[in-house]
Amino acid sequence: MIQSHASQPAEIGNTRTAEWFARAVIVSVAGALAWYTWGHWGDFQIDNGREIYVPAAILKGKLLFRDIWYMYGPLAPYLKALLFRIFGVHLTVLFTLGLTLTIGTALVTFEIARQFNWGLVTSMVPSLFFLVEAFYPFIRNFVFPYSYAASLASFLGMACLYFVIRHASDMGTQHLGFAAVLAGLVVLTKQEVGFACLVLLSFEVLALYLIQRSRRQLFENIAVCCAGLSPALAGYGWFVWKVSARTLFFDNWISTPGTYFMRTFSKTTLAEQGLRFVPSELLQAVEYALLAMAFWWLIASLNAMAIQKLQSKSRLWVAALALGNLVPVAIIVYPVWGLKLLFDPLLKFVPSQLFLASIAPEVQTIASQIIFPKGIFFLGVFFLIYAVWKLWRTRKWGAEIQGVALGIYAILDSVRQMMELRPNNIYKCAVFFNVPVFLIFVILVDRTIRWAGRSLDARRRDFLVGSLLSAETVLLFVIFFPHPESLPAKFTTDFGTFYTSRDIAILAPQIISFMKTHTKNRKDILVLPEPPTYYVLAGMEAPTRWYSLMPGYLGPEQEPEFIKEAVSNQVRYVLIAHRSMPEYGPIHFGVGYAESIYRWIMANYTKAGQFGPVPGEPYPPYIVSIYEKKDLAPGL
Repeated sequence: MIQSHASQPAEIGNTRTAEWFARAVIVSVAGALAWYTWGHWGDFQIDNGREIYVPAAILKGKLLFRDIWYMYGPLAPYLKALLFRIFGVHLTVLFTLGLTLTIGTALVTFEIARQFNWGLVTSMVPSLFFLVEAFYPFIRNFVFPYSYAASLASFLGMACLYFVIRHASDMGTQHLGFAAVLAGLVVLTKQEVGFACLVLLSFEVLALYLIQRSRRQLFENIAVCCAGLSPALAGYGWFVWKVSARTLFFDNWISTPGTYFMRTFSKTTLAEQGLRFVPSELLQAVEYALLAMAFWWLIASLNAMAIQKLQSKSRLWVAALALGNLVPVAIIVYPVWGLKLLFDPLLKFVPSQLFLASIAPEVQTIASQIIFPKGIFFLGVFFLIYAVWKLWRTRKWGAEIQGVALGIYAILDSVRQMMELRPNNIYKCAVFFNVPVFLIFVILVDRTIRWAGRSLDARRRDFLVGSLLSAETVLLFVIFFPHPESLPAKFTTDFGTFYTSRDIAILAPQIISFMKTHTKNRKDILVLPEPPTYYVLAGMEAPTRWYSLMPGYLGPEQEPEFIKEAVSNQVRYVLIAHRSMPEYGPIHFGVGYAESIYRWIMANYTKAGQFGPVPGEPYPPYIVSIYEKKDLAPGL
């Protein structure tokens, strides 16, 4: 007994040391990926310009929602404005903020995984998966994203989930309080993530009451949640007082039900982002999810049988066997390796070479779906239903509550992209929504492997789980590893350096120089439909509060106001980028939206030239047309 008690602190100490080592590995991987991809994030034409323009405008005394149009909550732009105030308006400030949120989200994800009593290797898998998709060289990344509101809300939402799970394990009032404060911050950041956090808090308080039947505890928990959420309520109350509820919730928040955007373009954009209910696609997604779980059961069963038959107890041998079984999958998943190393030799012996070559893409698709299935959302739904059923049966506070809490947050957070949660889709936002459901996927894979290997002793079973999930991590890196070379051209500005496409790197300095030399009042050049980056780099302001004019940003009834503001600021030149908008449908500026504004431009301005296209660049070329005011006097 004495020896047992003496060994307990040592075991705890070893576990804590291992946990800190795991955290160090996560931070190191994030640092390595940041170094490898530095500056190769975002897109000069799309959204990212807003992330510079809005906080810079706030520093000039503009009021969000009234003087600056903005579709999310106020926390992110005012946080960036504060950082700009302290450190200066510079891209490095944004990159550092994004990298901080990336590392923070990865670490919080690890802490959530630890709450489910996984091994260290298993606990690291979701965090490493998140990191490999967080540095994608387009707008859907965490470091320089299409919206820092998305990155910040994802981090705060995961932190809220963590404290709710902690509260589910010990009923500590402080944990519920932290969760409520974080939920309030999320509400101030991004609407749909804030809704998920509010539902999560409501479930936690209601479930505790239904299990404990304590009215006093119920009222105390409600009071704690109200106190935590009060700053958010006060913040929105102040903005409503300053700009009116309609201006805030309808004129700015285009995703509010009933707005012009929701009535016109939401059907296309929501479906494109993943909120689709096509029976054939739903069935295929469910099939992929079942196929993935069947694969993990099969590979774990075969490994368990081999280990048991050979009576091997060596950890190294078990790991080698588990990893070796997944090598063919890794070869198939990556097309270059698959065709070179696997299919080319087979083509020499198989009579029907055409048939073998034709099935290669299908085999690759199936293999990649095993690693991250398209139907991962439906695995989350199954997990939530099963967790609710277990809670209903046991009526116990603890692990069952934790499972339901994870399921609720994962489903609500990812529902708008339920059919497009795979990483690195150009016009999808998967990285901001798929980590909670991937946590569930890892839980289910872990349980599947343990059930398939139940004939092994606990030590070898644990090591089998760790080995197979390590292989899963390697394969995730193989499939989703970022490729910064897709943004090859270096673009240096007064506000920092980043990488973009070659044609933009050539034309953007010319456009900025034109704006600097042709402005008279620093508000007389209108850039449409995007990017507002040009205003910042040229030291100018947008002539209207709508610094971008994408489909649905303002309705036809607001277009006269847009024109009135442009006229009052004596717009001399209009620059129109020929930007494709596949996420909105077959439309472009002036055709399908903003038609009265386009007619006003054509009636009052004449084309004076254009920037681009750059010869030899891929389609679609980057072209910006210059329109000059018709009655512009020479020299003015």
